[in-house]
Amino acid sequence: MFVCGGTTSRNFPVTTGAYQPTAATPVTPTTRSSCDGFVARLSADGRTLERATYVGTNDYDQAQFLQLDAAGNAYVLGQTFGQFPRTAGLYGTAGGPQFIQKLNADLTASIYSTAFGQRGGVNNGPNLVPTAFLVDDCERVFVSGWGGEDNEGYLGGSTRGLPVSANAVQSVTDGSDFYLAQFRAGMTGLEYATFFGQQGTAPEHVDGGTSRFDKRGVVYQAVCASCGGAQGFPMPPGASSYTIRNGSANCNNGAFKMTFDLITADPGPSRFVCLDGNAVALGGSPAGGVWAGPGVQAVAGGGYRFVPSAVGPGQYDINYTVATTGICQSRKTVRYVVAPRVAPMFTPVAPQCTSLSSVTLTATPAGGTFSGPGVSGGRFDPAAAGPGLHTLTYTVVDSLGCGTISQQVSVARPAAIAAGPDTTLCADLRQPFQLRGFAPAGGTWSGPGVTAGGFFTPPNTGNRGGVFRLTYTLSQGPCQSTAVRTVVLAPVSAQGVDLNLPVCAAAPRFGGLAPFDCPLTPVLLAPNATYSWDFGDGSAPSTEATPTHRYATPGTYRIQLVARYGTCQVLTGFAPMEVGEVQMPNIVTPNGDNLNETFKPVFSCLPASFEVFNRWGQRVYHTDEYHYDWDGRGLTDGVYYYLLRDSADRRAKGWVEIRR
Repeated sequence: MFVCGGTTSRNFPVTTGAYQPTAATPVTPTTRSSCDGFVARLSADGRTLERATYVGTNDYDQAQFLQLDAAGNAYVLGQTFGQFPRTAGLYGTAGGPQFIQKLNADLTASIYSTAFGQRGGVNNGPNLVPTAFLVDDCERVFVSGWGGEDNEGYLGGSTRGLPVSANAVQSVTDGSDFYLAQFRAGMTGLEYATFFGQQGTAPEHVDGGTSRFDKRGVVYQAVCASCGGAQGFPMPPGASSYTIRNGSANCNNGAFKMTFDLITADPGPSRFVCLDGNAVALGGSPAGGVWAGPGVQAVAGGGYRFVPSAVGPGQYDINYTVATTGICQSRKTVRYVVAPRVAPMFTPVAPQCTSLSSVTLTATPAGGTFSGPGVSGGRFDPAAAGPGLHTLTYTVVDSLGCGTISQQVSVARPAAIAAGPDTTLCADLRQPFQLRGFAPAGGTWSGPGVTAGGFFTPPNTGNRGGVFRLTYTLSQGPCQSTAVRTVVLAPVSAQGVDLNLPVCAAAPRFGGLAPFDCPLTPVLLAPNATYSWDFGDGSAPSTEATPTHRYATPGTYRIQLVARYGTCQVLTGFAPMEVGEVQMPNIVTPNGDNLNETFKPVFSCLPASFEVFNRWGQRVYHTDEYHYDWDGRGLTDGVYYYLLRDSADRRAKGWVEIRR
């Protein structure tokens, strides 16, 4: 058991061979300057003083915290007003008011000592009242403490003048903050230091021992914070927080946790490699570590590699070790699996053509990877690969085995073919003939009226003509090429040809009711044909193939069409078309004499809705599709008002009288 502290005793029970057997003589004897630090070792049962020594200078010294390393050496943190001895080569400041000293386990010798900081503030005191001290397993040294205004009635001092690192959480101080520092093993340098506290008001302090380090380099600190009812206790970006609101009129309990992480080796993920594969370069994070284990070989010039052939199939645990800090190392293990050779089977792919769709590739064992020109997502696309002889490969690489197999696939391009020129036949040219002008030879024909050898017999169209698409197909290996030839058979000239207009339900004897938009279609629509329409109403001719012409007034119209199909001219005279007049009756007499029994307007040839209203605007009848059968049933005689609306939004409204 080790203890430390301060004493003004001149006869402190030091032991034989103690590092400092006597108290230092004060320069100016006072109660304060007569205080010396001490360190003592007691037996495990606490009954025997085994070792004891003074520590300090010829001025005020106080040993406040003590830590042990794995060898039992004692580390002491304390305050001093003297010139504490500094071992050469260590981090520190001459005359620093905070000292750290390492004594051997028997307290007979100082292994090293140093001091840091600078005196200041009221009473020109030390920077810190230490609150926590740690020497971790790597012999890193951690210090936590506070200073400033709330210590003015005692030793005084200020946190100003203490060093901070470039990555400090808080790099500035108002003189009354907490201070945390991490020193390298052996106190050879300052690795991290930061202030922590509210700026400008409410000096932070601790009234008791409420700070703890654990061996992983984590400090847990309770604080008398936001004194005077202030609200500015800091919360660094990204830190978790319960609340930073002070609910007290004076100080409240604040707390923070800060982590000084150790470096940890990361060898990367477990891997499987192939027995006959190349050596695998070993990385690891952070770089610069050492690899060891089965199959691991150092590389000339630096680095390491894992050689599968050096160990054979199996599972191997290899280690990556990095120096962390001080005397510590971090070692992590990763497993490498060396897979044996296997012989995959790759289903043969038939010769392909660039015009064909992609094909699915199959192989065993499943789970491997296909590669090669035109290969994507386990499919082979001949168009993407292009013409030629291509090597496709299937590779299996997993923990059960490794293997590769390849095959060659030929891809051809379709031949360029021609079906010959399009042909137009007049109506009187219906003799069979042999198609000519196609190339190359060796293909087959298909389509209406044509034999495989290209002998064409014009089909019977009932004098209405026709457009026949004839296909010439040439197969060469996996490729099939097609070309189309069009044969136009012109219709005969004729008179009285039906316009094929829809029946006008309201007035079947009419083609439509004025104004009437009449759609017109020739007997035969054919490519490269020309048309000249005479609408029979004195308007200008139209050269559209399928015009729609408006007949504004009722009458009888004779429509003619002159069509040219190649050198063939065809004259078509259509049957006379009657365009009727809209007529709206204004009386209905449903009395059984079969005259005006229902309301039958000549309004539209399209489906129409029908509504009837009484003189007060109330709707008394409605149908979405009127069949000209309304007879006023259920209504009294009198005048009513109607609204008709067809599917093209043509409307008619007016009045009608019911008289029985």
